[in-house]
Amino acid sequence: MSAMMALLFVSMAMPGCISMVIGRELMEGVREPPRITNLPEKFDLSHTFVLDSNDPPLTQVTELKTTQISIDHTVQNIIINFQTTMSWENLIPDEFDERQVHVVLLWCDDSGANCDEDNPIWEVMADNGSYPQTRVELDRNLEWFDSGLWELTVNGRGVGWNTGVSAIDSQDSWVLITTVIRPCYEFVDSDECIPTIEFEY
Repeated sequence: MSAMMALLFVSMAMPGCISMVIGRELMEGVREPPRITNLPEKFDLSHTFVLDSNDPPLTQVTELKTTQISIDHTVQNIIINFQTTMSWENLIPDEFDERQVHVVLLWCDDSGANCDEDNPIWEVMADNGSYPQTRVELDRNLEWFDSGLWELTVNGRGVGWNTGVSAIDSQDSWVLITTVIRPCYEFVDSDECIPTIEFEY
């Protein structure tokens, strides 16, 4: 190490770019190699229903959210956390209660088109009151785990009221958090973890 430091000081005395190149090469030689770890990428499509003040109480309204998720051959697995909460379940007669949350995950090609609507990767319909917290893990070993720009869509209908009085305020809601896990290179001198696929091009 002392010899390398001596060379570094000598290189600093050299003119211009030559000293910079020598210094960089010396530092590269002592840098620890990057380690491979997991990089989670989260997609949060959660929603809480709060009606406009002009809407009468218990008015049922719809909400649609969608996102595209890039899936490549390095993705190891996908974790989906889903839950719904339906308020005032005893106040709305069953024949008038149209509240529900429908989630669909579709495979689409690399451009996000030609989605396979006939064969959803994952689908759930929560249409009978609150849906318990559920964790689904889609493993890389599944035969249909093909690369592409997948489409995640959630379409819900619910009610919510916010008057500022906690005793009477309550809102329908859903939690939908999807986490994509892929390997990345973590360098010692950086807080950034770079996906390994970026080094393949």
